[in-house]
Amino acid sequence: MESNSKMQFYQDIIKKAHDAFREFLTHLPEDILDWTIHESLNSVRWIVEHVIHDQMWIANVIMDNSEEGYHFEKSIKQYTLDELIEKYDDVFIEIEEKFTDLKREHLLEARMYKDFSMTVEDWLYEYIHHLNQHSGELGLILSAWKRKKRSLK
Repeated sequence: MESNSKMQFYQDIIKKAHDAFREFLTHLPEDILDWTIHESLNSVRWIVEHVIHDQMWIANVIMDNSEEGYHFEKSIKQYTLDELIEKYDDVFIEIEEKFTDLKREHLLEARMYKDFSMTVEDWLYEYIHHLNQHSGELGLILSAWKRKKRSLK
């Protein structure tokens, strides 16, 4: 029972993090995709591409000790917001399927990135943290974008 509850905990947290990120995506207006708060910061489109690529990359490190991320079949600039959300959903389903094979006994196994080693459990924390970090970033961008729109009225 213990092993199931710990793995269920991680699966629940990962699902909640994905749901939160997706919720931010569904509330974005289409014309915000290429907007940035400042010229030195990333656009929303870049953030979404980065999250999709890197979440798959981290999942592959966890499950296969491989450093392969998700690669888009066409230029990210060609995607509409709805297409990005659909792609995000597809990648999340693929990641969820990968994680079904994860068992408690895997949590202490080491995974390498370059010359750096972390346990699977630490990689799971990284996976969750990375997604939550960018959810917050989307929230900040959306707030700034709305303020800018209000100030132009």
